[in-house]
Amino acid sequence: MRRSPRSDDMTLASLRFGIAVPLLYYGIQLVAAPFFPDFSVLGTTASELGSDRSARPWIFNAGAMLTGIAAIVGSIGLLRALRRLGAHPIVAWLALLVVAGTGLSCLWAGIFPMPDPRHAGHPSFLIAMLAVPFVLSFALWRLGVSRGIKAYLVATIVLLLVMVPIMMRMFDIDMHTYAGLAQRVFALTVFLPISVGAYELARRMGAASPGIGAPDRVAAALPVGQSH
Repeated sequence: MRRSPRSDDMTLASLRFGIAVPLLYYGIQLVAAPFFPDFSVLGTTASELGSDRSARPWIFNAGAMLTGIAAIVGSIGLLRALRRLGAHPIVAWLALLVVAGTGLSCLWAGIFPMPDPRHAGHPSFLIAMLAVPFVLSFALWRLGVSRGIKAYLVATIVLLLVMVPIMMRMFDIDMHTYAGLAQRVFALTVFLPISVGAYELARRMGAASPGIGAPDRVAAALPVGQSH
């Protein structure tokens, strides 16, 4: 079935939001950090920047919600691009579900900041986040991405498998001192694959439809840019 240039442009526009996700996630922390007393990149977690300990908690909480919205919109682009490039419908919809679930987690965290007991959200949010690198790796692998992208995806999954027991405090590590660092490294395994996947799909969309332009247009339109 033929797709209109307008439909492809809408898909690219959605993918741009996905590309921006890690920039928003880490960028908003840079903006919010100066308003948190004794901020430490090692010990201060992202969510603390939106707590009542911050002089300007709304900065981080608004940023968390923006990150969530970007991920949700980006998930639509991932679905549309994967279907456009011939991925199996189940794989495409799984990509949407895990990325949109991750976006909902960020949105929820911004709406209910610490110390609100609802801040942690529903367990399904965590399941979605943990599934992101696996689902996107499978989807991109099936499309025949380059060895470099494959190596990155494998490394991301390995890093995730290392970080999960650390985050669960299964090792004798001083998490009071290094909670912020551990969280930010863990976030790399969730948010960065969304950006890499969205960029790779945008590049392939451009190759499939030269009229819409690909990586250069995507990069030029990038918005400048949470955890629980």
